[in-house]
Amino acid sequence: MTQRRGGGRAVWSEVDLDAVRDNVRALCELVAPAQMLAVVKANGYGHGAAPVARAALEAGAPWLGVARVEEGVQLRSHGIDAPVLLLSEPPVSAAEAVVTHSITPVVYTQAGIDALAKAVASFGGKDRLSVHLKVDTGMHRVGCDPSAALALVERIHASTELDLAGVCTHLAVADEPDHPYTDQQLAQFDAVIEAVRAAGHDPGIVHAANSAAALRNPGARHDLVRIGIAMYGLPPGLAGDRYAGSVTLRPALSLHARVMMVRELDAGERVSYGLRYELERPGRIATVSAGYADGVPRSLGLSGGEVLVRGHRRPIVGIVTMDQLMVDVGDVVVDVGEEVVLIGRQGDDEITATEWADHLDTISYEVVTGIGARVARTYKG
Repeated sequence: MTQRRGGGRAVWSEVDLDAVRDNVRALCELVAPAQMLAVVKANGYGHGAAPVARAALEAGAPWLGVARVEEGVQLRSHGIDAPVLLLSEPPVSAAEAVVTHSITPVVYTQAGIDALAKAVASFGGKDRLSVHLKVDTGMHRVGCDPSAALALVERIHASTELDLAGVCTHLAVADEPDHPYTDQQLAQFDAVIEAVRAAGHDPGIVHAANSAAALRNPGARHDLVRIGIAMYGLPPGLAGDRYAGSVTLRPALSLHARVMMVRELDAGERVSYGLRYELERPGRIATVSAGYADGVPRSLGLSGGEVLVRGHRRPIVGIVTMDQLMVDVGDVVVDVGEEVVLIGRQGDDEITATEWADHLDTISYEVVTGIGARVARTYKG
C-alpha cells in the first residue's frame, strides 16, 4: 500500500535537508577562507532548528547562531555541542543559563559584561566564557557605540572570567548592493578593529557579513559570515534575482494542504468573509485545509496568491480564514483529500516563498518564519 503524503495530515511542511546541505556546501565554498555560521534562530527560520542545525554542521558550517538564550538551550537539549553564538546580549536573568549551557554571547554594555562575569564566577568552574563584542556601526538596533568599544574590550580583558573571542557588527542595507551606507559601516567597523589591535588586544574572530553581504561583498566576509536566509535557499531581503549569479541555491521548504470540500457555484455567487470574491461564471470552489493560523496570510488571496492543484496554478479567492482558504479551481477536476501545494513544486511549476513575499510587499523571511506551530514539519534527506 502506498503511503499517503503528509501522513493523512490536513496541512504539513516538508523540509529537504539535502537542499540545506547543498546550500551550506556551496556557501562555504563561496566565502572561503572565511568560516560560516549557520543562523538557526526562529526555529530555523520556520524549518526546524535542530534538524537544520545538524544538516548545516554536517555540510561544513562550524558555528550556529541563535537570537534567544532558550534557542541555544534547545540546541543543547538535542545533543548539539557545536559552538553557538547568541546574537544579542542576554538579559541579566539569563546569564546563568548562558554559562551552564556553554553558549557564546555577544555583549555591548557594562552591565551585560559584569552579569556574565558574575555568572561564570558562580556557575562556570575554572574556564573563562568566550564573548563577542557587538559594535553598532549604523544599524542602531543593538551594539555599543564605536567610541565605547575599546573601553568595553578593556573591561572584558580585565575580567578573569571572560575571554574576548570576537568582535562583530551588523549591516543595515547589505541587500541593496549599490547602497553606499554599507561601505560607511564597514569603514567604521575596520577603524574599531584597528583601534583594538593598536591598543594591544586581539579582537579574535572578526565578523560583519549577513547572507546578502556574504554573497555580494567579499570585503565584508572577514573571518566569519553569518548566513541565515540563503542557507534555506531563499534570496536575502528584497534582492530577488540580483543574487542569482553568486551561487546556486535550492529552497528547502515546501508547504502542503488538502482539499476538504468542492462546491459547484453559479455566476454571481460570492465566497469567504466579506464576500470579496464574486464568480463571473459558474465554477468550482475548493476549500483547502490551511489558513492564517497555519501561516497563510489573510490577504494572500486578495493580492494575487495562487496554489498548485494537479500541477495547475489556481487562484486563492476571497479572504483567507483562520483554518481554511478557498481556491477557484476552474475546469480542473479535484477530489476531496487531494494534495494542494502552497509553497513548493508540483508538476512542472513552482511557487516560492519569495513569490508570496512579492504579492504581500514583504520579504521571504516573514513568510517562512510565519508558518504556524501546528503545521507538522516533516523531513527528507
